[in-house]
Formats: sequence, structure tokens, C-alpha cells
Amino acid sequence: MQTNGLQMNQSTDGSDFEGSADLNQRKNSNLRLVKDEDRAVQANRSLAHSGVSAKSAQSLQNRVDELEHQVELLQQQLEVERRLAQIDPLTAIPNRRAFAARLQAEVARSERSGAPLSLAVWDIDHFKKINDNYGHPFGDDVIRCVAQVIQSHLRESDFSARYGGEEFVALLPDCDAEGARILAEKICQVIQQSGCCLDPIDFKLTASCGIATLHGTDRDETLFKRADDALYRAKQSGRNRVVAEND
Repeated sequence: MQTNGLQMNQSTDGSDFEGSADLNQRKNSNLRLVKDEDRAVQANRSLAHSGVSAKSAQSLQNRVDELEHQVELLQQQLEVERRLAQIDPLTAIPNRRAFAARLQAEVARSERSGAPLSLAVWDIDHFKKINDNYGHPFGDDVIRCVAQVIQSHLRESDFSARYGGEEFVALLPDCDAEGARILAEKICQVIQQSGCCLDPIDFKLTASCGIATLHGTDRDETLFKRADDALYRAKQSGRNRVVAEND
């Protein structure tokens, strides 16, 4: 699946932005509670100056405490929902939105430190035929299995995500072009040899990969485009192979 550049704000299946309306509603509720809390505090001060009874002041303080607790709970829930919005629901690995943020951070880190940064982009070969021949539930199993293979072969410092559809990406900090090629070829071999533990009759699973390494004048968009262009050449030259940007 060849893409046209790095369109980070658009999801191929819409799942990256699922729940954004709920997040906005939560934020609005949070703001309302903060305003209510502020008004309650101001009222409490006014009552204190006007000589209101201790019982009324305590009742108002209890209300302030309750509002503070609700604000804290909403903030915690917003953080949980923010994290869930960056997880692909099918594979339970980071999604395209999370990848966009991490790519920017890794490019900036590499520019500061001078350490190499490589990017690998995989695409499952003939995925439409897999869905057509074996059904979409089986296709979902294939996507989950490929995600697990990629995840299991990465270092702790690496970062992988489902970019969309049957396409996956991996950021490889402190990894040069040769190291990225070795890793990408290993993952392609494991996908082919294991079939991801899926064994219907005559089922053969392979993936193609394109890799690129950060250059001095690069930005996140240009790094991704070069890796994606290399993936396109891998598909055009026969699939089930790794192609680097300079091949």
C-alpha cells in the first residue's frame, strides 16, 4: 500500500481520530468544573468577610472539596482517553497519530545528538487477495500477527506503529542504514517462514519493506517519503523484499 507522503492528520480508516468529540466534551466539562470551583472559593471568601455562620462556611468548603475531587477525576480520565486515542484498536500497538508525534521527537533528538535514525515501512503483500480468499476476520488475524512479529524483533528503544490498513512503520534510533536493512530483512524472513502461525491450505504470507536514514537537511515528512518510495520500489520489483532508499 503506497502512500503519497506523510499525511499525519488523516487516518486511512478513521480509527485514529475516534473519540476526539468525547475528548472535547470532557475538556469542556473540566473547564466548567474549574469555573464552578473558582466561583465557590470566591463565594466562600465573601461569606467569611460578611460574618456568615461557621456551619454555612463549612458546607461551602465541602462543596469546594467535592468540585476539586471531580476536577481531579476528570483530568485522570482525560489522560486515559488521550492515551487510548493513540492506540490502534485492532493490534493494540501505537497508531498513526502516535507515530507522527514520535517521529517528530526522534528527528529532533537525532539532530541534537548527531546519532543516526532510520525508518522502516512494511506492507503486507497481496493483502486484498487475503481478504477476498479467506475473509476479513482472517485478514484481521494476519494484521495482528504481523504487528506482533515486528514488535517482538525491535529493541526497547525502537518504536513501531500501525500506519494504516496493512502498513506498519518502525522508528530505529541509533541505527544506521545497514543496521536497519539487517533488521528489516530478518522481520520479513520471520513473517514468511512462520506464516504468522496461520496455516490454511496454500496460504503464503510475505511482506515488503522500504527503509531510509535521516540526513542532515531532513525533516520528518521527507524521511517518511523516502522510506515510502523505497517500499513502492520493493513492491514493483517483485515484493517480499527490502529496498533501501539508495538501492
